[in-house]
Amino acid sequence: MEQVGGSGDRGRGLALLALGLLATPALGAEDLSESAFLGEVPVVLTVSRLAQPADEAPAAVTVIDRQMIRESGAWDLSEVFRLVPGMFVAYHADRFYATDSTVSYHGLTTNTMSHRMQVMVDGRTIYSPLYGGVIWSDIPVALDDIERIEVVRGPDSASYGANSFMGVINILTRHPAEAQGSHVSLSAGKGKEGGLARYGGRNGDFAWRLTAGYRNDQGEDADIHNPTSQQYIWGKNKFDDKKIRQLNFRGDYQADAANSLEIQFGYNGGPRQVGEVNDVYAANKRADNHFEQLRWRRATAGGGEVAVQFYHQVESSTATLLDSSDPAWGPLVGDVVGRRYELGVQHTFSAAPAVRVVWGAAVRYDKTFAPYDLAVRENTYLWQDRPFHLTQLFGNLEWRARPDLVVNLGAMGEDNSYTGTDVSPRIAANWHFRPRHTLRLGLSRATRTPTVYEKAYEEYWLNPASNKYHPNVQTLRPERVDSTDIGYVGSFASLDVDFRLFRDAFSELISAEPEKAAIGGNLNAGNATIKGFETQLKWNIGKATRLIYNLSHAVVKSGNNYAEYTNSVPTNNQSLMLSHRFDSHWSASLLGYQVSEMHLNDTGSDPSANRPWFLSTYRRWDSRVAYAFQVGRTNGELALNIQNLGDEYHYEYRYDNQYPGRTAWLNLRLEL
Repeated sequence: MEQVGGSGDRGRGLALLALGLLATPALGAEDLSESAFLGEVPVVLTVSRLAQPADEAPAAVTVIDRQMIRESGAWDLSEVFRLVPGMFVAYHADRFYATDSTVSYHGLTTNTMSHRMQVMVDGRTIYSPLYGGVIWSDIPVALDDIERIEVVRGPDSASYGANSFMGVINILTRHPAEAQGSHVSLSAGKGKEGGLARYGGRNGDFAWRLTAGYRNDQGEDADIHNPTSQQYIWGKNKFDDKKIRQLNFRGDYQADAANSLEIQFGYNGGPRQVGEVNDVYAANKRADNHFEQLRWRRATAGGGEVAVQFYHQVESSTATLLDSSDPAWGPLVGDVVGRRYELGVQHTFSAAPAVRVVWGAAVRYDKTFAPYDLAVRENTYLWQDRPFHLTQLFGNLEWRARPDLVVNLGAMGEDNSYTGTDVSPRIAANWHFRPRHTLRLGLSRATRTPTVYEKAYEEYWLNPASNKYHPNVQTLRPERVDSTDIGYVGSFASLDVDFRLFRDAFSELISAEPEKAAIGGNLNAGNATIKGFETQLKWNIGKATRLIYNLSHAVVKSGNNYAEYTNSVPTNNQSLMLSHRFDSHWSASLLGYQVSEMHLNDTGSDPSANRPWFLSTYRRWDSRVAYAFQVGRTNGELALNIQNLGDEYHYEYRYDNQYPGRTAWLNLRLEL
């Protein structure tokens, strides 16, 4: 069985680790801790659904561990992704449904919800059924409970289906056995305050943890500094204050040597501000989101596993909206309720000494209630739930053709109630041409299913009773991308290198200018091609010093009149994190970000120049200084976090979306 790993001693060790993970349901395939790192190449779990060394996975992947999350000094989960090459993050860019940040891979996004990327927490898909993206502030997970995050940089529909169109983010939480005892965290600073308490315990074969948290975030300044226009509305920031209450429970029961059961539930809610000056969404709203999840695992002979998972989650918010442009409308019902039920099964086994297989199936049912957002035609609400059905059948095969050559084959077949049946295939080969040096070649095709909101727009134009009726409109089709990926993963002493060349050809993109597309009859009017490269360097300068540097260079072009994507990706995107431990008490980190000029399609025109908005290049520096101490049996840490050291007021996503000036807060952590 040692052929499953890489060549040499490192490969045999990784093989034993991967098989051990599959054979030990107490940890399971989604519960890797820091001990899972052996040598310089981490074992990743997300790309193909098989535990593999990163240099044998069929796509590029970035791993963000607990240490990186803490050293980043991130306040919001969304900020962590600035450390991923090619990732575009815009602070609180959304302004109408939920004032929250935008996180997108390569920036190719036609709305602030960034609906072309899959996001999961412990295998549970969390994208919003209404708009397709993720409301990052509403996820029922605390930063302190995250063990690691794996980010697949590129299409991964072969493993996770239609919404894994441009990439996948998989957030993996800590196993309760690794979070025993009491933990307290308190934060206070400019516009921010919060607290978190966690307790982990064990009763025989049942380990559990319970986390409760509270955050008060005052968000942006009320006024924009040096606005681009003297018009009143352009001088005001959006309303984005929020109070977040969280509760999360996870319990793992080891029934016997082969069987384990995982139980999770969580809640995230509280008052939120939304909208902007003179906007229909300018109102206070309340969010109440929760989920319940069960996963049963059974270890099988030869290091295999059978897993069955069921989860139910609810994305809920209530709001009374007011359309100031038409007083006759009066108060509008801005309530939204999205419910999701999913049942899935997955089987992992070794088909031969050199072959591993994972296959499975899932059924999902969504229903969405949003009378204002999904109104069939003007001045008319739709009070019924909108259903969505999805069936998936997937398989991935890893074949070690030679000791130095690994081939991955995979495909996902899906049938949904919006666009019917589709298949997303992938093939990749990883060649270890020298010890610790690997080349990867991958080809894949991925799709994206329309969101509930996009489906409602289709009905506007197909319904003869609608004011938006256009008789020539074609029905919506899934978006498509054909991706070519060439990668290199290597190690030079203390320096690890991940380099990727890519070409993604997008077609059938659902138009960012729906009125023009409807008149032309083709709602899938968009096309674009992104070419470029990206690299991630991790340099262990010494035992106490680590440098992480990320660079992405991308060029996007589209020759299309209805959905113009040219320049909608930052040509150059850089980030770095330098961390150093001075002694057993003091440590510090310095983070830098640079995003070059870009233009996003749905941001309109510069009001002062009457031209498409091009966001200027911006740079930002953050820092963190921490002091660790011990009092009796209590371990503690006091940290000063500072964001935007230069006090720069740059714009992200739009010219009326300004990042706050310098912000600082203190954080006290106690392990009791």
